[in-house]
Amino acid sequence: MVQDQVVIVNSIVDLIVSSGNSVTNSRRRIIAEIVRKDGLFTSEEITKDLPNIGRATVYRTIKLLYELEKICRINIVDDHSYYALSSSDHHHHTICKKCNKIEEINLSGLEKSIRKYEKDLNGELVSHNLELYIICQDCN
Repeated sequence: MVQDQVVIVNSIVDLIVSSGNSVTNSRRRIIAEIVRKDGLFTSEEITKDLPNIGRATVYRTIKLLYELEKICRINIVDDHSYYALSSSDHHHHTICKKCNKIEEINLSGLEKSIRKYEKDLNGELVSHNLELYIICQDCN
């Protein structure tokens, strides 16, 4: 693991501890594996890559990281839930339809529009996400 990855793992561990949750050796190994992935992953992939860690521990850790907004769920049309490490606050994603490369994008204008139309909704807006499907420059 390179130094930058160690810093990211330690910052996530600090966040978990400050949220009142514990960090076991298994949980630290799961976090390190997610950071090493550097892209899309599924809970099944993490379970397969760390065979000595129980499936339930992997799923609970992924759920916690999602709740703490350290990973985001990416909606790709198939049978799996995909996740990616989140490097910023609220953001959206572009996903290349050819190579599945994902990039975070900040669409502040869109966020303002959503807040503007929130009053027209028949209920309270609690969350949203948006994925833009593209053909990236590398694949074009």
